[in-house]
Amino acid sequence: MVKSAWQMKIRKRPVTISHAVNSVCNLRCSFCDEWKKFEKDGSSAVREPSFEDVCKIIDLAVDFGIGSYNAWSTEPFLRKDLPDIMKYAKSKGMKTFTITNGLLLKKRIHEFKDVDYISVSIDGPTATREIRGANYETILDGIRYASESGFLNEPLLMNCVISGKNLDEVVDLLHFAKELGNVKMAVEPVYTFKRMDDTDWDGLSIREDQKPQFVSLMNELIDLKKQGYPLINSKTYLKQIRDGKFIKNCRVDCGILAIDHHSNLYNCRIHNKPLGNVIETSVFDENGKIVQNGMTKIWNQTKKERKEMIQNCEGCQFFGYAELTLMNNYNIESFYGYEWL
Repeated sequence: MVKSAWQMKIRKRPVTISHAVNSVCNLRCSFCDEWKKFEKDGSSAVREPSFEDVCKIIDLAVDFGIGSYNAWSTEPFLRKDLPDIMKYAKSKGMKTFTITNGLLLKKRIHEFKDVDYISVSIDGPTATREIRGANYETILDGIRYASESGFLNEPLLMNCVISGKNLDEVVDLLHFAKELGNVKMAVEPVYTFKRMDDTDWDGLSIREDQKPQFVSLMNELIDLKKQGYPLINSKTYLKQIRDGKFIKNCRVDCGILAIDHHSNLYNCRIHNKPLGNVIETSVFDENGKIVQNGMTKIWNQTKKERKEMIQNCEGCQFFGYAELTLMNNYNIESFYGYEWL
């Protein structure tokens, strides 16, 4: 915690790297543009960074001062060498995270002894079927198995995006998490990415006539959190999204650094503008030792650009960005969910 505070407050750098370790998926979620970009390329080749490049990025991140490594993107569990990636990050002293859709959780959970935190994206039976085209019971079975398996280093996290499809199903998920006892839950509202023109946002967004139901849901979640249900969102954040408030003066620069599967660096997933390629900008000697850290170079060169991006941002309601901003503004209850950020 002290090291992270130093990185965020003094060095003003992110504490977590969120790395897209692949670009293929076993689902076709309507709101995700990662698999869409892959298919638009018109190539059937598996495009993902090599294990060697992943290790280089981890080395660059550690040298940059980052202490947490998050393997994400389409479906990280499709990488056979994901356990080796996490083992390497762990050997560098990093906290390790991964995000999955849960379909392979039961099959592979025993391989991830070097993963500290696992997050499963889940929406409820209707939304999981209609938005993701996935078998809801398979995901639930994987979560239940993982929670009871003894393989988890920390409680598993279920992450639920609230949309117009699942307003009646979110509370049931929270009850399920409490019932299992070794599972926590986070919620955030669906965000309509303007860059994704081929997504039917009308089918996902919370309609005007659904707003009263949404407000009622948020009030219920706030009450359940007060009762001790395992919801990691702060009450401040839950009230903000209930009231339709957006993040202002975002502190994403002090939180999460994103790297795509081509090794491009982003400081905000919403603006989605690459700032440079960390591998191409770096220099390594013949022994793999860093001579020039491209991550540091790009970060220093884009200070003005990043500042203007935040100043001109209209705001969002992303859970990670919002809670990190609240935490940087000394909102005490946001610290309780810190490890998941």
